[in-house]
Amino acid sequence: MLSNKVSPQVNTPFDPATGAVIAAAPGEGTGHWAGAAGAFADGEDVYLVYRLRWPRPRRGGELVIARGDGETFEAVWRARREDFASPSIERCAILREGGSWRLYVSYVDGVDGRWRVDVIEAGSPSAFDPRTRRPVLGADMANAIAVKDPWLRRVNDRWLMFVSFGERSGLAERLHGSGDALSTGAVKSETGLATSVDGLRWTWEGRIFAAASSGWDRFTTRLTTAVPIPGGEWLGLYDGSASVEENYEERCGLARSPDLLRWTRIGDRPLLGSAGGPGTIRYVESLAIGERVLFFYERTRRDGAHELCLSEAPRDKAG
Repeated sequence: MLSNKVSPQVNTPFDPATGAVIAAAPGEGTGHWAGAAGAFADGEDVYLVYRLRWPRPRRGGELVIARGDGETFEAVWRARREDFASPSIERCAILREGGSWRLYVSYVDGVDGRWRVDVIEAGSPSAFDPRTRRPVLGADMANAIAVKDPWLRRVNDRWLMFVSFGERSGLAERLHGSGDALSTGAVKSETGLATSVDGLRWTWEGRIFAAASSGWDRFTTRLTTAVPIPGGEWLGLYDGSASVEENYEERCGLARSPDLLRWTRIGDRPLLGSAGGPGTIRYVESLAIGERVLFFYERTRRDGAHELCLSEAPRDKAG
């Protein structure tokens, strides 16, 4: 059974300790990561996009798209950070809209040092060309210091794109120079929303999930996915941290929403994974396929590296 009761209303959706490794870390030790996955189902095929990271100064060095059956995956496309003239690539999203495939890429702009989101369109997941990328959401559009880590949902007649962002600060110049403003400790990492009719032209709607005033998630609240649950509501999974010292080892909490716009925390502590160290999870992605839900996530190994893992739960147990 993949769910553990935490309240009369909500179950933890899966047990990360039982997850299968589907992409190993690219090396041993702290700073070597495989994860930050985005997922999309096209018929019986499941597509994953994830990044591989090495310790600084290399950082997010490679982007991979893999195709699989929900259990095993094989790479069909790769790109390097150099293909984006970027110091680092982070979480991306993949989907198909009609006959066109889209890859929403989160990376650090090599010119101004700020996180941004671009889109690439192609006829298949193996044909994306980074040279054809177009901007969809930049820091200035959101009046922010950074926007990154997109995940998307289509609700009725519009697309919703959720991102991790940091509000503008008087320390803008120093933050830009860091190449990762959200890791400086000078600005909180929270969740914002942009909306679009066509998925190409976006309107910034603002912050929808703020850092708590106190507690374990007072510095970071990064919604990473949402699963429909009975009653027409959504169960959200989010990365939280109390300070910048926990950056890169955030823990996973749960929240619920009636509409993906208003969120209420469940409990006052992380509810998935260990409380730091080996077994800690972050960047959870979910994909509902028929009567099951697949969960993809980063899990910390004993040596400090992160591996990309997969757990599965029956759809009626996922919330």
